[in-house]
Amino acid sequence: MLNTLSQISEKKGQQYLDNFLSQELIITEKIDTYRILFENIEGTIRFFKKDNTPINLIERVLSDLYEDAIDEIIILIGETKLPKDHVFGLYVVPNDRPIRIPYNNLPKYILTDVSRKEDGKIVESFGYDEVKDWASLLCMARPPVIFEGKLSDLQKNELLSYDRKEYTDRNNLSEIITNLFERTYSKQDIIEGIIIQSKDKLAQITSYEFGILDEAYQKNSTSRDFYDIILINLCSFMDKYNIPILESDNSDSLYLAIICDIFNGYCSMFKLDESLDPQYLNPPSFGHFGVLNKRFIENKETLELLEKSQVYESVFKIMLASFRKYKKPYGLLDESIVQKFNTYVYLINNYSNKFMSLNESVIPKIMDESRSDNIVIDAVKKRQPTDIDNMRVIASIQKTFQAKFSDVTKGTQKCGIYITSFCPFTNSQMENVRQINNMWKVPVVLVAVSNKYKIDGDRFKLSDDLIKAEMKSLVDGNRDLFAAFLMIDSWNLVELFEYCRPDYEPMVLITDTDKKSEMTLQLYFEEEVMGGRINVEKDFNIGEIENKDRLGGMRSIEDGNASHFMEVTPKMVHNYYDNMMNEYKNWNGRVLNIIKN
Repeated sequence: MLNTLSQISEKKGQQYLDNFLSQELIITEKIDTYRILFENIEGTIRFFKKDNTPINLIERVLSDLYEDAIDEIIILIGETKLPKDHVFGLYVVPNDRPIRIPYNNLPKYILTDVSRKEDGKIVESFGYDEVKDWASLLCMARPPVIFEGKLSDLQKNELLSYDRKEYTDRNNLSEIITNLFERTYSKQDIIEGIIIQSKDKLAQITSYEFGILDEAYQKNSTSRDFYDIILINLCSFMDKYNIPILESDNSDSLYLAIICDIFNGYCSMFKLDESLDPQYLNPPSFGHFGVLNKRFIENKETLELLEKSQVYESVFKIMLASFRKYKKPYGLLDESIVQKFNTYVYLINNYSNKFMSLNESVIPKIMDESRSDNIVIDAVKKRQPTDIDNMRVIASIQKTFQAKFSDVTKGTQKCGIYITSFCPFTNSQMENVRQINNMWKVPVVLVAVSNKYKIDGDRFKLSDDLIKAEMKSLVDGNRDLFAAFLMIDSWNLVELFEYCRPDYEPMVLITDTDKKSEMTLQLYFEEEVMGGRINVEKDFNIGEIENKDRLGGMRSIEDGNASHFMEVTPKMVHNYYDNMMNEYKNWNGRVLNIIKN
């Protein structure tokens, strides 16, 4: 927040203020509209809100306010090469009343400032001339300048008197600026304020009239009881909700998919009153705030529900916004409800790999009591602070609601689990199985993750039937190493134990090299946060071993190199080479499938 002239005088003295006002100055009008920033980050134009938070997928779905700006600014930039260390700030004026003050004929995009960053921090703000040059280059309006030069004594005194509330007549700031400089930028009867800039210093004068206008808008707010009731009902719904198997290219789209699934289930459990005025479910908004942007919603059931009435859109927006951030007790939301709701906030963001820092004023202090004496859990606690610390906070919350599970039926025969990828199964993986067997002296359960839920893309995947055939041949041909094989829907620890028990009790789980941390987090969550739902053995461990032949096995299929395939895979897999080649040819289009009417 910029200091006003009177604040500068109080903090740094009248002499400092006099020196500031005696320099060459540029005075611009503050426009009551939306401000966004953009910059070139590794060749991609990225957009940010005025508080420097990214305008990500979720922000764009919550409101279509940013869509035109994002699309049109990229077009305006065109082939212009933006320096990678420059940040561009601009006003966006979507219509004649963006927020509170109505405007006539303002440009849609007004470039206000250009800055330079080093190590993520602004180190330099460029002068008016350079900003004007960039505005011309980007086909945007110039900064809203109403004066450039040195102030006269009369102008200084008039501005200082207004800022210090020493005026006795009825002139408002817009009239004063018009009298002093012959114009305002917007030509409106009320302006938000002005910004005064020298080469390296900034100050502002805020408009008292605008403050009164803003206060009137703020008072025109509605009860949030209906909003709170939705959140309370959400807590009730989430008690019975299980996150489905979902995949996506990034955490934001995965988060959106989860919210769509929650919304669909919620609407089937709770009947929404379509006659309810949506204003009771929406936060106060002034002027043009945009509407729900359905452009990025792909769930057909969600889209059908959203078409029913505005109430459905409002409830969806509540869910989309609420599960991103931790809540504080307020209104109908008492501390116990908030703690429970924040648990679900954490679970959803953890699932979508979008971890958020916790605020001690929102969540109770971490309790160091442990639910499990497992060696993996113990090792995790000794590490440096990570997302595990957030889980420990959630664990302390869950202890209020759940007791430790004590009736979990364990398996009768000890085993090891090797959960790995198959494309194809290689000699290196077979050697990994032998290491597990030798080190822990237990038979190995061979596990594959189904490909049927994975999104089709650039990477070739074997069919589930072919993977199962591989596993059956491997187990049948190596009864001394393998106890069994199974295919599960995802890298899910609970599912693994459910399949193994009651016949087998896992003592170790070995994964591919990029999965150990994920499985460790799941173990911590299940044993500490959820009260021991798996109830693993004390010595149960998690590790990872690299599949050194993985690339060679995949390349032998891509290149159609049968001899190399035989070199890098066990004999039990050799018979499936032709089948794998056929699936690969179908996948990359070498073999056209016949379309039947």
